[in-house]
Parts: sequence; structure tokens; C-alpha cells
Amino acid sequence: MKPVVRYILLVSVLLCLFGGVRAQSVKVNVPLWLTGSPNIGFEYTLTRQLTVNAEGAWLPYMFKKNEEVFRVLMGAAELRYYWNPQNFYTNDSWDGFYIGPYAMYGTFNIGLLKHNDPLRSYRRKGWGISGGITFGYKYAFNSRLALDMNIGVGYAHFQYDKYKLGGEYVNFPLELKKTKQWIGPTKFGVSLTYNIFR
Repeated sequence: MKPVVRYILLVSVLLCLFGGVRAQSVKVNVPLWLTGSPNIGFEYTLTRQLTVNAEGAWLPYMFKKNEEVFRVLMGAAELRYYWNPQNFYTNDSWDGFYIGPYAMYGTFNIGLLKHNDPLRSYRRKGWGISGGITFGYKYAFNSRLALDMNIGVGYAHFQYDKYKLGGEYVNFPLELKKTKQWIGPTKFGVSLTYNIFR
């Protein structure tokens, strides 16, 4: 996990120093932080109304009592188009309504106790991809701080191996390469944003 975090931080710092970028901001998804899930995001200005947004999150939960686990590592990138950004000329920032396409990838290892019965409980370990459209609104408190709220609607595809939740066969898959699809909300965020450069 440590090399992944170092790589993300290194790339983020290099992007902040990139000369062609007109403004940068860093953000955290507040609901995820409140649940103890580290996450970080960055947004870069391309033009007056276009930005690129990138986010990453890690949900690290493991419960030893019933061998329950809820671990997710995911990253997302999106292109945002802002309608009539209000603060662009005064502080090189953007706020207001936006829309844009997004893509998301993640790995997961999830197994929770079902009806308090280990015999009917399973763990699923695999990966997923998603793509769709993000709708959002950013409200600027001042030239540095803003609140960014968004929801993404699209298609998600998951592939995973299925295991028993606990017991002596916990590491032997019951089923391999199972797939599931989902159409609907796949992304949600309420982020506190800080503008690095005004």
C-alpha cells in the first residue's frame, strides 16, 4: 500500500508544478474521512470552463471477530465543464454547476456476516470499473475554500472470486470470475476544497 500512496503523492506534486496549469486545488471527501477512510483529490484548470478532476480513496476495514472485511482501493478521473464560473477571473478558481464524463477503477475484498450466520456468509474479492456522467455544484466560501458536491450516474462492471467468510476453507474459492453489472448511481462526493494557488 505504501508504494501506491507515494506514487500518487509524487504524481500530484509534479502536476501542481506543471507550468501550463492555471490553478490547482486539493480536496478531501468529508463523508469518507468521517468513516476513517483516507482519501484525496486534485482539480486542475484547463480553460475558463474546463477542469480535470482526479480522486483516490482507501477503505481499510477488517473485523477479526467474524473474519469480516471491507477493503476497497479506488481511483477516479473526470473532465468537468462549468456553466458560467463565478470566481474565475478574481482568484483563478471555479464554482457553480458542472457536468462531465468520468471513469473509475478499483479493487475490493468485501465479506460481511449475513443474518449472524457464518454458513450463509461469503467474501468477494475482485475488481470493478465504472463510467458515466457526473453532475455537481461547487460553492466558494472565499478565495481559498469551497464545498464541492457531486453525484455520478453510469454503468459499473465487477469481476470477483467468491469465498467462505470464515473457517478452514476461507482461502479456497467457491466460484471463480463471477461478474455483476450495475446501472445507476456509482459515485458520490461532498468534498472540502482548498485552492493552492489563487
